[in-house]
Amino acid sequence: MLGDSLAGMAVAARLAKVGHRVVLVPSTGSGTGKGGSGSAIAELPAVFTFPAPWRDLFKKSGRILEAELTRRGLALTPVPARRVAGIELPAERGAQWRTLSEAFGEPVAARWRDLLDALDEVWQARRPLGLERELDPVLWKKSRRQLWTTRTVDDLARRFDHPVLSQVIRESAEGDPRRSPATEAMWLSVERTFGLWQVTDDSGTPVGTSALVDALADRLEQRGVTSASTPPGHADATIVATGSIPRGLRGPKPWWRRTGSRLEPGRYTCGAHTAAGRTMAGQLLSAALAAYAVHADLTGEDIHPTNKNLTVHRRR
Repeated sequence: MLGDSLAGMAVAARLAKVGHRVVLVPSTGSGTGKGGSGSAIAELPAVFTFPAPWRDLFKKSGRILEAELTRRGLALTPVPARRVAGIELPAERGAQWRTLSEAFGEPVAARWRDLLDALDEVWQARRPLGLERELDPVLWKKSRRQLWTTRTVDDLARRFDHPVLSQVIRESAEGDPRRSPATEAMWLSVERTFGLWQVTDDSGTPVGTSALVDALADRLEQRGVTSASTPPGHADATIVATGSIPRGLRGPKPWWRRTGSRLEPGRYTCGAHTAAGRTMAGQLLSAALAAYAVHADLTGEDIHPTNKNLTVHRRR
C-alpha cells in the first residue's frame, strides 16, 4: 500500500481483515504521529455528511464505528445546521423550508426544495458510477442525461439567481465551480438526506474528524498491517493512494474521465484523483472499490456487498 492517505489507510484495513498481509509505505512527509498523511488528513472537514462510508469501513474491518467511538469516550453526533454563505443552513428538509421561507420567502424556499429534489435523482444516477461500483462506460452513456454533465456548478448557481443561495450552490463544487460539472451539486441533496455529523467527546465538545483517523490507525495495528519505508521486494498487488487529477485543456478532467481502481494487472489506485472524487466520502468509497478489486483479482472471491451469495468468513 503506497501512501497513508485516508483512502490508503482504509484499503489497508479492509484487505487485512479479509486475510491479506498488507505493508503500508507512508507518504513522504507524513507527520501526524499516529498515522495518515498529514496534509491530506488536515483537509478533512470537521462537520460532514453521509457517514455511511465510515460506518461500512469500521464494520468491514472489525468493531463497528459506534462501539469503537464509545470505547474511546466519543460519539458521532448530528449537527442541525452549518454556516454557509452567511446563513445557518439546516440539513433536515422541513427545517430548511422553514429557515429559507422566513429568510427569503416561500417562493425562494420552493425553488430550493425543487432543486434539491432534482439533485436527489442526480445522486441516484451517480452512485453506481464510480462511487459504489466501478464506472461502467455502458451505464455511463445510458445515464449521462441524468447526471447534468453539460452544465457546471456555476451554471446552476447563475440560473438559480439568488444572492445567497447561489453561493451555497457554488460551494458544493469539489473544485472551481466554473469548471466543476453540475453533478457535484448533488452533495446538497446528500446533506439533506443523510444530515450533518461531527465527532464529539463525552461533554459534547467537537474533537474533529482526526479522531476517526486515529481510530483507523489503531485498527490497522489491530489487523496486523505493518509499515515500511520502502516497498517490499515482492508483492502480489500494489495499491497507490497518491495521484493527481488529470488535466485537460480547460482544467481538471471531470470525474467520468478519471481512473477507476485498476491501473494495470497487479496495480491499483484509490483516492481523490479517481472517479469517486475529492470529498471525504468519495475517498472512502474509492478505497472500498480498490479493496474489492484487489481481493477479487487475487482470490476470485467477490466481496462487494451486492453479492448475495457471500459466505466467506475471514480469519483476522
